[in-house]
Formats: sequence, structure tokens, C-alpha cells
Amino acid sequence: MVEDGRHQNLISWNPTGTSFFVYNAPQFAQEVLPEYFKHSNFSSFVRLLNMYGFHKINKSPRGQRGHNENEIWEFSHPKFQHGRADLLKSIKRKAMDSELLRRETGDIQASFASLQMSQADLLRQFNTLQESFTNILQSFEETKKVQQQQDIMIRQLAERQGLSPDELIKGNYILLSNDIHTKR
Repeated sequence: MVEDGRHQNLISWNPTGTSFFVYNAPQFAQEVLPEYFKHSNFSSFVRLLNMYGFHKINKSPRGQRGHNENEIWEFSHPKFQHGRADLLKSIKRKAMDSELLRRETGDIQASFASLQMSQADLLRQFNTLQESFTNILQSFEETKKVQQQQDIMIRQLAERQGLSPDELIKGNYILLSNDIHTKR
């Protein structure tokens, strides 16, 4: 990748050949990385370099890395040198430290346990909401039945007084005791 002359404007050796530069990380990620990897993610490229023991030489604040097209990234590895292809076979992926692995596994287990507790809490809340909804529906049905019974009683009273249900609805009537009186 560093030796490929087509991308010298985006990646090249430093003058001494002991490190390499990446210029315009966003453009580098879009144009160069897909030729060598199954992605175009600059952060993944940097992570991969770190796994193989490369170090970033120039330091920049975390929030600004890889987002500035004018920023120059420089990486080095003691066995990655210009014209020394014989050293490349000794560059190996770092083995994960067992303590780090244990810590990360513990973190994952703790996160999983927390997710399970959250899931159980959400399920309880869902069941409570479902029960409340069922109670509201039941109350609605009971209220509807009471309203229907009251409607029947009003119609019966109107018929006894010789009024049609439409007259009762359109007019302005008041129920007093068992009689209907017109209020005008």
C-alpha cells in the first residue's frame, strides 16, 4: 500500500523510511482502504495497525482524529522500514493479554446481566400496562352497558309521555321524578 505509486498523495514513507504518513484520512479511507480491505473505515484501519504493534507518532486529541482532511497521521513499527521486506514476516498480531481478556469478559458479563435486569424490568412494566389497558377496556364496556340501559329507560319514559325519541332528543326536556317536563 505504501509502495503503490498511485496513492503517494495519500500515503507515503517518511524521508528516512522508518515510518509512513497518511494524508487526508477521509479521502484515504474512501479511495485506498477498499483496495486492500473489505471496508473503508479509517478507525478500523488504525485499530488494525495497533493490533500489529504500529504506533501513531503525531498525537492529536481523540475527538478530532481522522476527521480533518489537513491532518497528517504518522505510524511506525520497528520492523516496518522502507526497502526491508525481509523484516515484514516478523510483524505479528499481538496476542491479547489474558488479564485484559478477563477484564473485558467480566465487563461483557456485567453488561449482559444489566441488560437482563433491564429486560425483566421492561417486561414487568409491559405487563402492568397491559393489565391497566385490560381494566380500562373492561370499564369502558361496563360504562357502555350502563349508557345503553339508561338510553332504554329514557326511551321508555318518553313513550309513556307520548313523545317520540326524536322529539325527546331535539327538544329541551328535563326528567323530574317519573315525569318529563318541557323547559322552554
